[in-house]
Amino acid sequence: MIEMDIVTPFIEKRSFERFDTCLRVEFDCNNTICCSAVINLSENGMLLRTREILFPMDTEFEIFIHLKDKVLIVPVRVRRLDKSENIYDIIGLELINPPQKYFNHVDKLRSSLQ
Repeated sequence: MIEMDIVTPFIEKRSFERFDTCLRVEFDCNNTICCSAVINLSENGMLLRTREILFPMDTEFEIFIHLKDKVLIVPVRVRRLDKSENIYDIIGLELINPPQKYFNHVDKLRSSLQ
C-alpha cells in the first residue's frame, strides 16, 4: 500500500482584519501629487487602486489622508503589485509606524460599517 501525504492548502492569516472602503488618499510621486483610492485597509496595511503609477517593491513613501480638520501623514512601504485586466494598478502597502490618529480613524471607519 502506498502512503500519501495530505497536502493542506496554504491559507494566509492576517494579523488584522481588512475591510472594504473607498477612501481618497494622495501621495507624492516624482514631485507630483497623485490621487488614489484605498479599496481596503487594516491597522497595518492598505490596498490602493492607482492609474498608471507603478512603484518598485519595497519603495517607501508617505500617504496623505484628508480628514475633516487635519491631514494624516502615514509612512508606507510597497509590498505587493497586482493587475486588474491588463495593467498593474493595485498596490499593497504595509504601514510603517502609523500615527495613533490613523488607528483612531480606522476604528471609526470600521464601527460605521457595523
